[in-house]
Amino acid sequence: MLTSSHGRSDRGTVRSHNEDAFLDDPTNRLWAVADGMGGHAAGDVASKAVVRHLTAVVRPPLTADYLDRIDDALAAANAELLDYARAHQLQLVGSTAAVLVDAGHYMLCGWAGDSRVYQHAGGGLRMLTVDHNQAREMRAAGTFTDTQIESSPQSAALVRAVGAEKELIVEWTLADVAPHDLFLLCSDGVTKEMTDAEIAGALAQPGPVEDIAATLVQTCLERGARDNITVVVVRIDG
Repeated sequence: MLTSSHGRSDRGTVRSHNEDAFLDDPTNRLWAVADGMGGHAAGDVASKAVVRHLTAVVRPPLTADYLDRIDDALAAANAELLDYARAHQLQLVGSTAAVLVDAGHYMLCGWAGDSRVYQHAGGGLRMLTVDHNQAREMRAAGTFTDTQIESSPQSAALVRAVGAEKELIVEWTLADVAPHDLFLLCSDGVTKEMTDAEIAGALAQPGPVEDIAATLVQTCLERGARDNITVVVVRIDG
């Protein structure tokens, strides 16, 4: 399956440095976004560790073996960040991870945290990931109203991330693909500034993936970009 892809990142207008990182590797048909956990020390160390371990993965012939190696790479990043936190006497050094793998006639999507992967197909937008945060846990409990969840100051707190626990559990799903489908991997700096409908509109615009990525980042910057902004846009060309 032929693809075109482009990644773009910006520290935004508020943060002093960029704690996001991304991987755009069309040769190995692997893409990723990592967001160092805001408010914690060494977030940039964490996101870069995730991308570094994924970059080192060599793709074998079988997709199942490739997924095993990706899981192993994320587990190695998790162990490294736990060790880093202990060595520097820090409570937590963590990062989200959102991964997209081209498996031929479908895409595999893995994630931990709240960095998202969207699919734009047939004119519609579908979010492939589900945020690993307190809001999800509160909804699963079934004892909170939407108003209570939205008003809770803890609703956005992550319950899963690379570097957060001794054992990392990566959630996986798959998506069928067709020519002209687009996928967007992004940090929450994008979704803080743009609605899903606006993201769908940006992905629907004609032109190369570089222009789509630029539009997404520029829109966030024009709206204040309260957080770091990172996008990777992948198009199925045939």
